[in-house]
Amino acid sequence: MVELVVGQHYRFKCSHEQLVYLGYNWSGNGHWHQFALVEEPKVVWAEIPKSDLFLITHYE
Repeated sequence: MVELVVGQHYRFKCSHEQLVYLGYNWSGNGHWHQFALVEEPKVVWAEIPKSDLFLITHYE
């Protein structure tokens, strides 16, 4: 599993969208790892539970 750092870039292993990690936050129905698109770094684009972090990889 990848070590997530706020502000670093990541992507889904099966996709090319470049994401920026926003942090581990409460969002309505639980805690989620939140990501934004690099083009819109303040807008949450994806929320991922800890169990699905294997789908994420670091991107430089």
